[in-house]
Amino acid sequence: MREGLGSIFLYNLIIVFIVLIFAFLAATLSYYKAFKVNKYIISIIEKYEGYNNNAKTEIRQKLQTIGYTKGRAKKCATKKDGGVLQTLDNFYPYCVYLFSNDGDSRHYSYGIITFINFDFPLFDIFLELPIYTKSDRIYRF
Repeated sequence: MREGLGSIFLYNLIIVFIVLIFAFLAATLSYYKAFKVNKYIISIIEKYEGYNNNAKTEIRQKLQTIGYTKGRAKKCATKKDGGVLQTLDNFYPYCVYLFSNDGDSRHYSYGIITFINFDFPLFDIFLELPIYTKSDRIYRF
């Protein structure tokens, strides 16, 4: 009887270990996806030398092909680290901040916030974690 109880404890320990490993892998993949989205948004903004209509349409097309979560409108602060909120896209939740005076009057840069979403419907828990990146300085012609 003693060996039977010991094996149940061991099975429970193995199940908990497997669940933790899969949760860690899911979190890592979601984190990677959010940084990949930030990288794409920043590269498109740098390509068009600012967040304009061309950049906005290309960002929307790129996010559609990647499979970024859409639908939930986020609340972003109007200022972040000295940058002013330029846009909040309601279709794909990301925020773009403009840093117009980034050290001098000849350069500017952008800050991007995207969100990692974890949804646990069994426990009715929804987590959102913001991921923030800042672009390189762009020369103002």
